[in-house]
Amino acid sequence: MELIRFLLVLACMSPLFILLAIRGVGVIPFEIYFPSFIFLAFAPNCYLLFRMYIAKRNNDRKNITIYTFTDNKEQLLTYIFAMLIPLYQASFSSINDLYSALCALIFIVYIFYHMELYYMNFWLALFGYRILTIEANPANGGFSVKHVLITRKDRFATNSTITPLRITDFLLFDN
Repeated sequence: MELIRFLLVLACMSPLFILLAIRGVGVIPFEIYFPSFIFLAFAPNCYLLFRMYIAKRNNDRKNITIYTFTDNKEQLLTYIFAMLIPLYQASFSSINDLYSALCALIFIVYIFYHMELYYMNFWLALFGYRILTIEANPANGGFSVKHVLITRKDRFATNSTITPLRITDFLLFDN
């Protein structure tokens, strides 16, 4: 499960890797940095799609009766300003600049991993998916644990029951 979370964090960072592949890293040859960044941009997202496929094939679903939900739009801005802009604006004119940017990237990956913000995915947002935090109704036997739901819907009725695909224990996909 920890590997899945790590790969989902990398999938969140795919726009940054694409921007860095386009922009370039002056101290590293094109033949090395370009394929590396493209791989980092697409491999974790391919894994996410593969995980969704496996969950659908195995009918790995979770029944939840929704008690409350909140939209996580504001976290997308935090995601952009906390990660993409500072790292994209970093200079790579010397090897020390590269090391400092790499350390900043490691710090951000750790923070996103530790705070469980691995569900921010630009590509899913681009295709019209929203990220909702939902809480099951404890009166109906649900736990008061919050789940993150990736869905195209913008709202749910209170006490409505859904059966989304389970990507991780707390990350669900409503197709």
